[in-house]
Amino acid sequence: MSWSLLKYLPRGRFTRRLAWLAGGMFLGQFLLVATMPLLTRLYSLEAFGLFGVVAALVGIFGAVMAGRYEFAIPLADRDEDAAALAIAGTVMTCVLTALAALLVWAFGDRLASATGMPPLASLLWLFLPSLFLTGIGQPLEYWSIRRNTMRLNGATRVAQYGGQAVGQVALGVAGTGAVGLTLGYGLGCFIRAALFIAKLTPADREILARTRFTRVREIAWSMRRYPLLTTTSNVVMSLTQFLPTILFATFFGPAVAGGFDLAQRILAAPVRLVGGAASQVFLAEASQRSVVEALRLFSKTVPRFLLLGMLVMAPILVAGPSLFAIAFGEPWREAGTFAQALVVLQLARFVQMPTSQSFNILGRQDLELRMALLGAISLAATFGLIIFLDSAPANAVLIYSIASCVGQVVLLHLTWQTIRKAAHTELADK
Repeated sequence: MSWSLLKYLPRGRFTRRLAWLAGGMFLGQFLLVATMPLLTRLYSLEAFGLFGVVAALVGIFGAVMAGRYEFAIPLADRDEDAAALAIAGTVMTCVLTALAALLVWAFGDRLASATGMPPLASLLWLFLPSLFLTGIGQPLEYWSIRRNTMRLNGATRVAQYGGQAVGQVALGVAGTGAVGLTLGYGLGCFIRAALFIAKLTPADREILARTRFTRVREIAWSMRRYPLLTTTSNVVMSLTQFLPTILFATFFGPAVAGGFDLAQRILAAPVRLVGGAASQVFLAEASQRSVVEALRLFSKTVPRFLLLGMLVMAPILVAGPSLFAIAFGEPWREAGTFAQALVVLQLARFVQMPTSQSFNILGRQDLELRMALLGAISLAATFGLIIFLDSAPANAVLIYSIASCVGQVVLLHLTWQTIRKAAHTELADK
């Protein structure tokens, strides 16, 4: 990404903070994307399909391992309360990892059988460390946001993605197959969590160390809407985003799932790169402003991200199959067709993600949960239609992309209406 594209974003501190986060994510994502042509020649379509299922499971459950308590850390009035929230998130991670291990032990073989991929049973045990490390890093990441150390957040992303890229290439040369992709992914998660822990200041360590369990229990209960509402909605939303990889593997086989997963990864790179970074900055900025000012920030952010997303994704829309065949090898040409179909969905996500923390800022986690449930129902209906029509893989991807895009647009509109209503109420109270 050229830094000149930042001219399309809001000016001021928002852009400066976004630049630090996006810069780190860009360098890390660049390493991943740069090694992808090598990875697609070291690993088969089937290996990518298997890894795609494991990565989808981490995507579904990894984001909520800390109970979403991390969202409240930048919003806490006192550092002591923020520290208690960070500890609550860490405890939640340990509990949920143990639960995940029990589920893998009880149902891992059944999932492998249902998807028609027997090797998946052993890979599921390798996904547990990634799940745990992802959860450990979340409270630390939002503690860093509270401290305004955006450079650290950017540096950890570079280290995470760089470590993942190096690990997957090295293990690919060793001929480890899907195991190498999974272990390399876990290495990146470990490096990121370790850096956050190593960079805690003595003052931060002192605050965390003197936090009593009784305070952790009190604030965890007072903020229970995060694990009860936000966690549920995030799991459901993650299901709608990552479950399709598992469903494509089940209905069309691991090779098709591998192509779909690669297409998703390439298109999702700018979404995670800029959109994900912008959502953290939006949370930090909007939480320090009035609702009216947050509405203005929303109004500036959305149209500029729409323009930026169109510029970034235009090449894939125009020449996706040819670009994929050149970059990743002829066997991956169909993945370029999948990418073309997915452009509308990823563009909608790119525009919606920067303001995705709005419901949390306004305390309307109930609306977030309702929209997540509607999205899950829509996903079930979409794949029901795909099965009914007996669609070819490319057509199935297009149907999924269009239906999911509509859901993202509806979510963005509801977010806008909610912030605008809150802003009007704020003005009326003055």
